Amino acid sequence: MNQPARTAAALLGTHRPADRSRQAQQGIQERIKELILERRLATGDPMPTEAELVDTLGVSRNSVREALKALQALGIVEIRHGFGTYVGECSLDPFTDTLVFRGRKSMRGDRRELHEILDLRQALETGLIQRLVESIDEGSLARVRARLGDLEAYAGQGAAGDAADRAFHDEMYTALGNELMSQLLRVFWDVYHDLSHELPAVESSHEEIVRVHRDIYEAVAARDGVRAAEAIARHFDGIRRRIES
Repeated sequence: MNQPARTAAALLGTHRPADRSRQAQQGIQERIKELILERRLATGDPMPTEAELVDTLGVSRNSVREALKALQALGIVEIRHGFGTYVGECSLDPFTDTLVFRGRKSMRGDRRELHEILDLRQALETGLIQRLVESIDEGSLARVRARLGDLEAYAGQGAAGDAADRAFHDEMYTALGNELMSQLLRVFWDVYHDLSHELPAVESSHEEIVRVHRDIYEAVAARDGVRAAEAIARHFDGIRRRIES
């Protein structure tokens, strides 16, 4: 067999039954997503029933069920057993799970991907801090100060301290009014928190944790973007030292 014939045979060989089945399933998922868009269904709206989807798409009931399960894993639909299927919130939770798994694999190697995950989070927060200091109003600033008070009370105290830390960062960037960005920042915070249990323990005093976050707050309150960015960088330097230990 000449080279072109061997190449053609090799390409044809890649389209195994399993590949065709997977492509067909992906096609059904795409058609369901298009149906959601065409009908302008919003989060929480009921989806067409299985029977309706079977008739509309011209596929088997089993194919519809498999497609809905896959879309549920992505947060695009929500299956409420006994009630029906609804349009989901399209949360970023699946992204969190993927990053956590990649980070765990990285910890068993050179930790390069773990550093990359942290770099992404730092780039997001550093890039947003200038906008924050220029736009945060007094009401939002007061709420950030209240979250700092919680951190001052609970820093270093296990789950309560972790919750206070997350709430401080969440409250601060919520002031920008970009819900998708807030969700993405929560993803990166949650990824580091989940992975931190597998990192070597590093002693951080209550005072050190509070000081780092107070520096961020005071720079934002002073509307000083340069100082705020420097405080964010110091915060991430501490996290990075733990990864490198």
